[in-house]
Amino acid sequence: MAGKGESVRGDATRGSPGVNRPLVTRATQLGDPAAAVASAWQPAERAAFWVLILVGAAVRLVWLGDIPLGLHQDEASSGYEAWALLEYGVSKHGYPWPVHFIAWGSGQNALYAYLCMPFIKLLGLNSLAIRLPQALLGVAALFAIYAVGRQLVDRRFALCALFVLVVSPWHIMLSRWGQESNILPVFVLFAFALLLRGLERPRYVVAAFAVLALALYAYATAYVFVPLFVLGILGYGWRRHLAHIRHWILGLAVMAVVALPMGVFLVVNLFDLPGIELPLLSIPRYTGTTRLVTESVFFAEHPLSVFLDNAKVAFRILVVDGHTSFIYNALPEFGYFYHPVGLYITAAGAGLMMWDLASGRRPRNTLVALWLGAGIITAMLTYPHLNRLNVLFLPLLLCAAYGLSGSIPHLARPAGGAGGGPMQTNAARGSVLCLWAWWTVNILRVAALAYLAISFAAFTRHYFVEFGSSNHSLTHPSYGYALAHVVENVESTSVIHVPEHVLYTLTLFYDPPDPRLFLKTVQFRRMDANYQEPLRFGRYRMGIDADAVANGNAFVVHVTTLPRFDTSDFTITTFDQYSAVIRRR
Repeated sequence: MAGKGESVRGDATRGSPGVNRPLVTRATQLGDPAAAVASAWQPAERAAFWVLILVGAAVRLVWLGDIPLGLHQDEASSGYEAWALLEYGVSKHGYPWPVHFIAWGSGQNALYAYLCMPFIKLLGLNSLAIRLPQALLGVAALFAIYAVGRQLVDRRFALCALFVLVVSPWHIMLSRWGQESNILPVFVLFAFALLLRGLERPRYVVAAFAVLALALYAYATAYVFVPLFVLGILGYGWRRHLAHIRHWILGLAVMAVVALPMGVFLVVNLFDLPGIELPLLSIPRYTGTTRLVTESVFFAEHPLSVFLDNAKVAFRILVVDGHTSFIYNALPEFGYFYHPVGLYITAAGAGLMMWDLASGRRPRNTLVALWLGAGIITAMLTYPHLNRLNVLFLPLLLCAAYGLSGSIPHLARPAGGAGGGPMQTNAARGSVLCLWAWWTVNILRVAALAYLAISFAAFTRHYFVEFGSSNHSLTHPSYGYALAHVVENVESTSVIHVPEHVLYTLTLFYDPPDPRLFLKTVQFRRMDANYQEPLRFGRYRMGIDADAVANGNAFVVHVTTLPRFDTSDFTITTFDQYSAVIRRR
């Protein structure tokens, strides 16, 4: 990569090999941003950029601790693990600074919990603290997608890409709750932006590979996606004859070092080897079976059949339905991108992107296609639901932006009229047809932008109303209020009975114990289960049967079970869906 611009050995465009053309000419032919960013921002562009950033940040940050209502069990688990490491230096299962959590027995990725730690230190263990990292990454993604747009095409495309991401229901919902899988597409986006920058300045290639290695710690689907994507990137580099090979080799070396602990972790758990504990890092061994075995085609009895079934499910989610049954990932009324109209916009943009690529106009579109292709293959190799498809959606949104911003090849607004004679008449007719087509395409583009803006307004209203109500709560926060009331009003040695169906991670989150005490006192129904069900830990007993009602003193119960408690024997304090029940003295 000699100097600025996409560095090549020889000229990859027309002309004699080895001839170094002027920078602006080469940048234009290669789809390089150097020419596109040469001129200063227009005031309207700058205003549009900051309006979009502010709107996007607002819908990702406002009322973050309260909407969506309650906590998901994955949020609670990551939050407690982060708190335990912060306070005691060990995870729930006793491992110091693990590269991965055992969680319920079959694992949970650890990177998001580490990102939560400074926020828990500042704000305490609460829903806001464990959602802020995801929300801030979501805002950072707005800047990153704009940078990617500039590197791929120009400022107009970058603004369209920013607009599409700002209004995307999938990305808004992803940014507002702290499941560890939600950070994977953001890390891939950061790596992609660095990679595009590395085509101009080779040192950024090293950073791009390092960030891709970090993505392995974000979510398990990265174990498949990252190797596929890296192979595609290397193929692109070879095809384009990219120079400064030492930076690519250094990038791969850095990636190998960063990824090594995760590689050791996979070997330990795939081959049932003992866990490894070091002072500053540990490699846990699952108590259950890794999901790489239970939920991927690699270890299936009939892998081809599973592969085809996964492809059908992915097609239904992406094309037919636009959502899954998990309400916290996408609303059926809007889908992941205002289905089905958003799908038409995306398909049109993908077609235009491939047209430009086939015509040799923008070779960097290859990298978007590689991202999309690696994501599709990943979706078919693991059982897909919307969380596991999340690495696909950013390249799909880039395709949608391409459709909103791009022009049809050879279709430009005609200038001037025609003179007399048959040839001039035919030219005039062609000019009229071209003008009609030009206006049609641009009217459709404006209509699509208006549709997305109106849909965004409707989605925002629906989301902030519905997800602020108990109808769409993840797990109602009144469980935490009721539990806190019981803890404050009984002795520290009193046994507290909680519902069995409320996942125990919520109890750990709302009343976090020393993880060493938890590990010493916990009794699981089956220790080797993929989803461990505790019967008891510390002062808590899971499940409220007749014996517990007859002999217990403190309870947290769902309001539907209150008739089992005689008000003459118990003081009952209700917090919406859950109640604190304490035996009268």
